[in-house]
Amino acid sequence: MAKEIWPNFFIVGAPKAGTTSLYNYLTRVPGVYMSPMKEPRYFTTINPVEVTAMAPVRDKAKYLRLFKGVKDEVAIGEASVTYLRDPDTPERIRDAVPGARIIMILRDPVERAFSDYLMHVREGWQTLPFEEALRTDLYLDQGFYALQVKRYLDTFGPERVKILIFEEFIQATELAVGDVLRFLGVNNQPPASVKEAYNAFAIPRVRWAYRILGNRWARRPARALIPAPLRLLVKERILLRKVSKPAMPQEARKLLEDLYRDDVRKLEEILGRALPWPLARH
Repeated sequence: MAKEIWPNFFIVGAPKAGTTSLYNYLTRVPGVYMSPMKEPRYFTTINPVEVTAMAPVRDKAKYLRLFKGVKDEVAIGEASVTYLRDPDTPERIRDAVPGARIIMILRDPVERAFSDYLMHVREGWQTLPFEEALRTDLYLDQGFYALQVKRYLDTFGPERVKILIFEEFIQATELAVGDVLRFLGVNNQPPASVKEAYNAFAIPRVRWAYRILGNRWARRPARALIPAPLRLLVKERILLRKVSKPAMPQEARKLLEDLYRDDVRKLEEILGRALPWPLARH
């Protein structure tokens, strides 16, 4: 019977905080094996709200097949951002992989909420103005980091949890990726270029592109029939148009700062450091 190969580290979130970029950087480092599927979500029953999201991998055999390509890599990982907010995920990971290492990237929760909203605009299924979209909890709950972080620290211990801050990550990406590799025990350098941004802001070019991007039934056969590089090319070159990121409405910014301020203070106490977010200085 073949030996089961499980990941030994997990990128758990937060959403819209650079996890896709980190995932892509790590796939290019010798000694690191990343699941070819980002967001398998095996260790959580929480699903993302996006209608365009791929179905989760719930079957153990199917999940382990994601790691059948492992050879002699030191670090074996996957990335599922819903792991951060699910209160049951830390224990599920620990039960399956007791020695697992955890990586999370935290972003100013105000900016994270707006970025999440803009991604949904980009994907073609959010058409409400930001202020109206905030009337639900859709963009709010994932920014309350204090308890989410504490659960992982309590479950795995601070020595096995690496916490990056998005604003620092994007300012010194090569240093941050190098730090992650040392944390994972990988004796290699970051890839030659770590400047490429993934999931940059864009909008559908025309109204019919909204219908294609936001339609799950249109995307499923495309995934089955069209190679991933070609799908990405069609999406980026034909369906989407890159534009400057819009500014957040000031009233919405104030509402979010007031909402998150106490939680950010709790997070600073947990981390034992000041955070470089404007609301943390007010």
